[in-house]
Amino acid sequence: MPTVAPTKPTTNIAKTTASQITTKKMPVKAHTKEVTVQNGASKPANKKNPQKPNKSATSVQIDNSNINLLVEELFDSNKKLTKAQEKKKEQLEKYLLDQMQTGGSNGTSSTLESEIYDDEDETNSYSNSENEVSSKTSSEVLTKTSSSEPAAKPSKNGIKRKHDTASASTNKEEAIIETSVEAKRSKTQNVKNAETFNRKSTSSLKESKSKLQQKRSLGGTAIASDKEIKCTPHNVGADIKLEPLSPPHSIIKMNSIKEGEKMFHWLLNPVEIRDFFTKYWEKNACFIKRQHANYYSTLISFEAIDKMLLKNYIEFTKNIDVTSYENGVRMTHNPEGRAMPPVVWEHYGRGCSIRLLNPQTYLQPIYTLNASMQEYFQCMVGANVYLTPPNSQGFAPHYDDIEAFVLQVEGRKRWRLYKPRSTSEMLPRVSSKNFEQAEIGEPIMDEVLHPGDVLYFPRGVIHQACTEPGYHSLHVTISVYQKHCYADLIEHMMPMILQHAFTNNLDLRRGVPMHMWQHAGLTFSENDTRERADLLKNVSQLITKCMRDFPLNEILDASVDQMAKKYQHEALPPEIHPSESIRTIFGSRNRTNEKGECICDDYDIDLTTNVRPLRANIMRLVNEDGKLRVYYYLNNSKQYCEYEPNFLEIGPNDATIIEVLIKSYPEYVGVGQLPSDDEQHKIEVITGLFELGLVMLEKPIK
Repeated sequence: MPTVAPTKPTTNIAKTTASQITTKKMPVKAHTKEVTVQNGASKPANKKNPQKPNKSATSVQIDNSNINLLVEELFDSNKKLTKAQEKKKEQLEKYLLDQMQTGGSNGTSSTLESEIYDDEDETNSYSNSENEVSSKTSSEVLTKTSSSEPAAKPSKNGIKRKHDTASASTNKEEAIIETSVEAKRSKTQNVKNAETFNRKSTSSLKESKSKLQQKRSLGGTAIASDKEIKCTPHNVGADIKLEPLSPPHSIIKMNSIKEGEKMFHWLLNPVEIRDFFTKYWEKNACFIKRQHANYYSTLISFEAIDKMLLKNYIEFTKNIDVTSYENGVRMTHNPEGRAMPPVVWEHYGRGCSIRLLNPQTYLQPIYTLNASMQEYFQCMVGANVYLTPPNSQGFAPHYDDIEAFVLQVEGRKRWRLYKPRSTSEMLPRVSSKNFEQAEIGEPIMDEVLHPGDVLYFPRGVIHQACTEPGYHSLHVTISVYQKHCYADLIEHMMPMILQHAFTNNLDLRRGVPMHMWQHAGLTFSENDTRERADLLKNVSQLITKCMRDFPLNEILDASVDQMAKKYQHEALPPEIHPSESIRTIFGSRNRTNEKGECICDDYDIDLTTNVRPLRANIMRLVNEDGKLRVYYYLNNSKQYCEYEPNFLEIGPNDATIIEVLIKSYPEYVGVGQLPSDDEQHKIEVITGLFELGLVMLEKPIK
């Protein structure tokens, strides 16, 4: 075999000098996910066999089994009704008044037939408004089957029946209703079923009249105000099949954003992601009760923590906290140095809580979860682990600056949520102090999490948690969207807006009035002089001009790039799957010949090679002060921001190639199809990106 010297072509992608770089505006497509919102929408009546109303009837005829749905639909003050719906509303009011006078047991027949709903879910709504009455709506329901009941039955056309939580009837009564409706359709209803149906109608009527009174007492609306936070528990039956956490099926076609979305769905399962963002995200708490104790058991365990302490250099304060909360006092008991198991468990045995601050650094399952979901949320996804002994509490009431997902792994923990004290504390950008109990009022949610349960609450929701008597607790808190709001975006934009104004507006560069100090400032704030009035007028006009005359598109793009650059620094490094390894530099192996020369011949990139970025967000092209840079998170540490940001400085031709790669993801692009007249340059750029680990090949390396 001939001797091969290490003459692999090296890319000049990071060697372009500043003099070769020109400013180039790079259009960037932001990844967005459109969500169809149907918040609070009522379920339409069955239109398969509509019956024409009998205009000659003297009495108002209403379907008893459909009263709850009609009340929800017709008495929603936020919904504009058609003329037909207004007429139906008048009929319903008259009908309810007649029933109140006659006792509600006349057993009137139905003129409108609707779908049959299985009432198998029990949904309790929590509100911080004292006047708001808990109610169950069709928009707050998840399909659930208890361990003693079969799964949702398909209808004759193969479509699963939907759930109507407007009724509080039991499953037994629902079965009787189903029987009675079928009997009405076939006109063979017997007396026994008629009596049972009338009993059900009376119960349903009372509930519907109660709901009508509630809606009227609330001004016709059940929607929470800006200062209200709700929590809705969702009960998931033990026989509901929940998808396991599994790696992607096809690495070659994998879309990292879609994989992150699948991971997030596993976390919330069976709540649909679209429903979650419509009803809960940044608005309300969501509590999912599962009868699957082992659902999150693969993430962490008591034994995994003990093993982690033995195998790694875990430091108090940096990696682990020992805390307690007794008699209203929150205390930290961190020794110095390494956290060895005997010391940690001694504090735990004395009733202290153990908090792991960056478990993804040492625990692979949590790292896998976070590294995947960060591609979907496009922000840092963090985690803390909390181990609390029985009959204890580790932290004082407080609120955080993150969207929190509490995954209960072992034991039981009682959570109390409280509404924000003011509008200014809703969706805060910083965490709060520790509150006294008297400062936070009564809880809007008081629930116990069991293994397999998950609780979400928005940033700004005050919370505290303690273990149940006789039970320890182990849970993971996943955090997202820290400093990731419009205020943070505009905070990046304002310096650029001002700099543009200073450069393009001569009046802003003129000197301020002499003797200004004698007319403004703390000492002269009460002055009412002409000079002060002129100063206020001039400043107001200049600010108005600054905010009016600036290139919004360019500044928005540059500001979004700065937020993306921050993500590149904070993100976890990607988890490389085995099928990815053999298509990236991580699967390449070098060797030596008989002369001791290094030989690397297991990959050969040419114009026919198809490539794509390793992840959707692995690279970000940014223009900074006339320099084109590519920031990437591949070489980040699992420790938060342990290293300086990684970036390449490139030329305009390289930037065009990288732009095509980013926009084409998840599709592969042939090297020969890249935009450059120099074919050798294309090969060198892609080879350089491949050797940095930023792109993968469609076909495995040799």
